[in-house]
Amino acid sequence: MPEGIWNVVALLVVGYLLLLTELFAPGLVLGTLGLASVAYGCYLAFELGTQWGVGAILLSFAVTGGGLAVFFRSGAARKLVLTSQEAASWKSQAEGLESLQGKEGKTLSKLRPAGIAEIEGRRVDVIANSEFLDEGTRVKVRSVEGNRVVVEAVEPPAAAEAS
Repeated sequence: MPEGIWNVVALLVVGYLLLLTELFAPGLVLGTLGLASVAYGCYLAFELGTQWGVGAILLSFAVTGGGLAVFFRSGAARKLVLTSQEAASWKSQAEGLESLQGKEGKTLSKLRPAGIAEIEGRRVDVIANSEFLDEGTRVKVRSVEGNRVVVEAVEPPAAAEAS
């Protein structure tokens, strides 16, 4: 065996251990160091001879492919992917917001322009249509777009009759 082969083996082993550790403690530092270690190990293998360099690269591909195959068959990979059952039950929109369209309520906080209002006994995150509104202002739901509930102030009956 050529002199320096143990340095190559050590760099490859340390590199793959760092990459494995990166799976359980993500943060890019360990993964970057692992990739650098594997790359430098392959570089040093080429200095020992072309056959050693090609062998190191083929070994790296085999270890990477085998590691990925084991990882994707493991329970750890399954935790990263939604199953069809989970995907079917997932919703990006709160239930029943569409039913608030046209309903009236009052603000529980100042709307600058976002805040909280009570509409039909339900606390809802809302956005004022155009102006800032004070707490306790009567509002009406103008539109519901996904989770975005847009409200505007309701004119008091006396002000509406005066105009």
